Amino acid sequence: MKKVYVGLIIFMVVLGIIMFLLFGLDSLKREQYETAIIVGDNTAWIYQKKKWLRANTVEQYEDLNWKKYHVFENNEKVGIYNLWHSDRWYAFDDDKNAVNIGGEMLAYRSNYDIKLDMFTKEDVDTDEYIEAVLSDNKLPLDSKFTKSYKTIVDIDHDGVDEVFYAISNVFALDFTPEKTFSFVFMVKDNSIYYLYEDVRDYKAYSGCSPEIISFMDADTDHEDTSVDEVIVSCFQYSNLGRIDMLYYFDGESFKILVSN
Repeated sequence: MKKVYVGLIIFMVVLGIIMFLLFGLDSLKREQYETAIIVGDNTAWIYQKKKWLRANTVEQYEDLNWKKYHVFENNEKVGIYNLWHSDRWYAFDDDKNAVNIGGEMLAYRSNYDIKLDMFTKEDVDTDEYIEAVLSDNKLPLDSKFTKSYKTIVDIDHDGVDEVFYAISNVFALDFTPEKTFSFVFMVKDNSIYYLYEDVRDYKAYSGCSPEIISFMDADTDHEDTSVDEVIVSCFQYSNLGRIDMLYYFDGESFKILVSN
């Protein structure tokens, strides 16, 4: 009987060691993941201890300054540069020579591997999915747009592309809609999943014009789904600024991990 108990204890110890090696080490490793993502002129997000935070204090920005970042312009990598924030983010090489980033800037620094997904972008006038979104939101099917395009990308790496749409009629100059709207949505397996949606009564210069910025493996907490995160920005009129949002897809809907 004693041998049975000893054997059982040994089995449980061995099982515990195996479980720790399979799951515990991975969990411990994830606890150590840290990254900083910079979007546009003023948005900075920090990922520490499996939590996302928005940098919004002088101390946080000082901690981000003069660090090396992988820097992208319009989703194309331009190099690894030191970044410094004042009224906006500025890039410098190792000799502290200024580097001009003229387009949409995205940058990150991380102690784990982050990759940006390649995607294609094309204009679209209308199709069955746009019509479905307009119909679902009780908007005219012949609505005019100030922005209407789609991006094609395989965010879950299953070999089948997903299609992301950005459509809007805000800030119209040559027509006056009854309602203004902005949508960002994904089409996967012929189903529509919303990221951003806003419908309101028309008022001049109100609303927000959405832009799909990037697709990236920013957060390994959700790596079991093999789905990368999506960065969407929404531009408000004039000096009202922009809203930057980091989304992830849980298989049923999109959730915002962090925004500004």
